[in-house]
Amino acid sequence: MRPIVFITGASSGIGAAAVSVFASAGYDVVLAARRKEKLAEAAAACAQSGCTLLPIVCDVNSDASVADAFAKVREKFGRLDVLVNNAGYGVYGSLAKTPLDKFRENMETNYFGVIRCTQAALPLLRVAAQASENRGKKWGAAIVMVSSFVGRRAIPYLSSYCATKFALEGLSEALRIELKDERISVSVVNPGVTQTDFVQSAHGLRPEAFLSSGKGMSSAEVARVILNVVKRPRRNVYLTGSGKMGMALQWIAPGVFDRLMLRTWRKTLDGESRPSSDAK
Repeated sequence: MRPIVFITGASSGIGAAAVSVFASAGYDVVLAARRKEKLAEAAAACAQSGCTLLPIVCDVNSDASVADAFAKVREKFGRLDVLVNNAGYGVYGSLAKTPLDKFRENMETNYFGVIRCTQAALPLLRVAAQASENRGKKWGAAIVMVSSFVGRRAIPYLSSYCATKFALEGLSEALRIELKDERISVSVVNPGVTQTDFVQSAHGLRPEAFLSSGKGMSSAEVARVILNVVKRPRRNVYLTGSGKMGMALQWIAPGVFDRLMLRTWRKTLDGESRPSSDAK
């Protein structure tokens, strides 16, 4: 029996790359996203893998849509071995100029959407964890959260997105303990800048001073890390050398990191409240 993985945000970027990586690794894959045409393209790209591909139009913001998606998984497979919570989007803009509704909408997808999917997936993950072939293993099922470097260190002009990822980190820490005795692992992957359509799908205008996504990791590289943490669960995995150095600096000298971020902030201001040149 092939293991089954459910991937949210599977129509593009890291999600679509994860579909290919897991299919190549021998998993049956449930592709979940809102865009039917893009889902079909992602599934077609893996048609020769020999695995079962189940594209499902699913909006993680909708209780009914999520419930229907996992009902289809139960009907088709009766279990679930891996849940990859990947769906999400960014919001650019200062806190002062970003409408409160934008914060709510961002949190609804990036945080509450994860909760919806995880709650719906848990009964199926428990079936896999308790299956006879998994009883002797340290871990019987897995949840992977796709967070971000900014889930541990916030940066200016991205406060809404950072807040959603900080919330996801806290949720993961609690969930990891709650599920340990059931042998369901909870790992968090923290990419840095990645070559995806994040910029194009984000709300607001990306500042020119921000690093170009073209200089980031490929989606396939991130997807391979996701597969690796399913096989060997880890609390957090920070990707790229700069991401690892950034986390080290945040722990050792957060004030220094603040000063570096202040330089970025001064470059990204859109004229609303530029500080004086001698601001500390």
